[in-house]
Amino acid sequence: MDWMGNPYRQTANEAEDLSNPPSGGRLKLILLGVVLPMVIGYFSVKAWVNEEAIWFGSRGHDMVVHGQTARALAVTYLSVGLFCHFRWCWGLIPVWRVFEIGTVVSLLGFLGGLGYAVYTLFV
Repeated sequence: MDWMGNPYRQTANEAEDLSNPPSGGRLKLILLGVVLPMVIGYFSVKAWVNEEAIWFGSRGHDMVVHGQTARALAVTYLSVGLFCHFRWCWGLIPVWRVFEIGTVVSLLGFLGGLGYAVYTLFV
């Protein structure tokens, strides 16, 4: 929570900030744009192959899921890694079309994977 921020700033303005490229240098590009997505991608592929994933909860109440739910979470995790890659790698290298299209596709993959995970878990 931002205590000193503008109280009249709406959620739409926050979402609009995601459409603008980030600022940073080579270190942010390497750490957040390459290393972090590779680590997230490794764990998502591992969850896909083993059909076992962790559904992270609040206050340390995590849940291990199996089967199709784990594969759906693997897609969700991979989408998070791709979002980080497109945001901080292609956003810092000024290739705007790849940045915009990759960010949108990765967020759609996140929503689809999470929605299917909820569906397979509770239905």
